[in-house]
Amino acid sequence: MNRRMIVQLSLASAALPSMGFAQSSQTSVSAEAKHAADTLQAGTIALETSRLALQKATDPNVKRFAGFEAAEQETMGSVLKNASRQEAPKLDNEGKAMVETLAGMPAGKSFDAAYVKGQIDGHNKLLGIQESYLSSGKDGTHRSIAALARGHIKEHLANLEVLEKAVR
Repeated sequence: MNRRMIVQLSLASAALPSMGFAQSSQTSVSAEAKHAADTLQAGTIALETSRLALQKATDPNVKRFAGFEAAEQETMGSVLKNASRQEAPKLDNEGKAMVETLAGMPAGKSFDAAYVKGQIDGHNKLLGIQESYLSSGKDGTHRSIAALARGHIKEHLANLEVLEKAVR
C-alpha cells in the first residue's frame, strides 16, 4: 500500500466526526451501513488469506503483494469501522472455506496460484461493492472512501493479472 493512500484514509477517518455522518437520512444510513458491512466482509477474507500467504507464498512477488494487501485491509477496516461504527465481521462460510482451502495446501506454486485466483475473485467483488455504492450512495464520506478504494482495487487487479501469469 502506498503512503498517499494511508494519508488520505487517515485524513478521511479523522474528519468523520465533523462531517455529520450521523445526520444522514435513514435511507442513507442503510446504504452506508450496507456498503461498510459488505466491504468489511470481503476485506476480512482478503486480509485473512493474505496473512496466510505471508507465511506460505513462495513467489517473492506474491508474498510482497500479500504484505501490501494485509496492511491495506487493516487500514481500510479501521477507516470503515470509524465511519460506520461497525466492527469487522467474522468470516462468512465462503471466507472460511477459502481460508481452510489455502491453509490445507502446501507452500509452493499451487498455493501461490490459488491465493492469486482468490484475490482476483475477491477484488472483483470489492470493486462491485464500491461501484454499486458510488452509483447510488449519497454520503460524502462514504463516497470518498469508495472512490479511493475503487482506484486501489483497480490497481490491485492489474497487479494480480501480472502475478497470475507468473505463477501459472
